[in-house]
Amino acid sequence: MSAALKSRRPFKLRAPVVAEHPLQKQICDVLRIEVAPPGKVSPHGVVWWSIDHANYAGEVPGIRVGRGIVAGIQDTFILWSGRVYLVEIKTDTGELSLAQQSIMSACIAGGGRVGVVRNAQETIAFLDAWGIPRKHRIAL
Repeated sequence: MSAALKSRRPFKLRAPVVAEHPLQKQICDVLRIEVAPPGKVSPHGVVWWSIDHANYAGEVPGIRVGRGIVAGIQDTFILWSGRVYLVEIKTDTGELSLAQQSIMSACIAGGGRVGVVRNAQETIAFLDAWGIPRKHRIAL
């Protein structure tokens, strides 16, 4: 056996890392089932939608800033009973950026609530902890 083959580390099988977009799709499906379709008001007065900037700067990044689009906006916006709830979706290895932390702080200072979730179950748990009415079709 050659020295190059002996010096290689053994192959280690690892589970794939789940990207944030499929995770966001799963969480949005849960919100559709539990609350209402995005942008539609539920019978209890809850409305939600997702915001997908995906680090998109386009060809001219200054255009975003000029339109009031700031870095760090959370993935999901929920409005109920006059209060905003922001949900940031992260994979198991994802971390909050400084811009995301800044927006979350501003939301809290303005009387809103924020949460970071890593799966659909955590999203439901936040809805319940915040007292946001849902249909209870999905059990934890």
